Amino acid sequence: MKKIFYLLYIALAFVGCNDDDDKLPRITPEATGTFTDTDGQVYKWVRYNGIDWMASNYKGGEPYYNATNRWGDDLIDIDNKELAIADFEIYGNLYTYEQAQEHVPDGWRLPTDEDWQKLEQAMGMSDNTADKKGWRGSGVGELLQQDETGSGMNLLLGGYVAVQAVRPMNLHLRLVRVYGYYWTSTEDKDSYPEGTAVYYRSIRYNSSRIEREIMATYEQDYLNNVYPKYLSVRYVRDAQ
Repeated sequence: MKKIFYLLYIALAFVGCNDDDDKLPRITPEATGTFTDTDGQVYKWVRYNGIDWMASNYKGGEPYYNATNRWGDDLIDIDNKELAIADFEIYGNLYTYEQAQEHVPDGWRLPTDEDWQKLEQAMGMSDNTADKKGWRGSGVGELLQQDETGSGMNLLLGGYVAVQAVRPMNLHLRLVRVYGYYWTSTEDKDSYPEGTAVYYRSIRYNSSRIEREIMATYEQDYLNNVYPKYLSVRYVRDAQ
């Protein structure tokens, strides 16, 4: 009987250790503040590793859901446009790679892949892991989704817009509340020699990791029609 109680005690202790291992560290910004853009929109920012990050997705410019083609028709297929308009206040705008560079506020910049790595390292990711591609950094993706009660980064699941592989091909809003995709400014010259390919970051609702990968900024069909991709944006600046 004593042996049974001893084994039960060891099992419970082991489970307790696992629970402790699963707990996220409490990470808070070096500094916080607000920034107001030329449209009067106020953005909170948080500072990590000497870089100020906007703490919400950028909204400047024409809303993505108003994009039209050369004939004046809606460019993007959205299943529920009323919901997309309402979600705009929560998830911000979606931008093509070119638009993400055009709408940079004065004093800010589109973050580089290195900027993102520094942020991930501030969340506890090792240098070696930060330099890897794919889903990595257990717990880091979860930390980066915390609001002001935690890291304050508040990365959001705003989905993305990309071509739908059907005929006729068209752009489609996808995976809102499931994934969040973010541009970097770092281009990769080898992966997509026919056009522009850049590093990006993505998070998802059921993963504690964050993805670092490369994607082409647009797709092209056999008629040479171009279909740009639209992702979320967080601008950064060096600490003031």
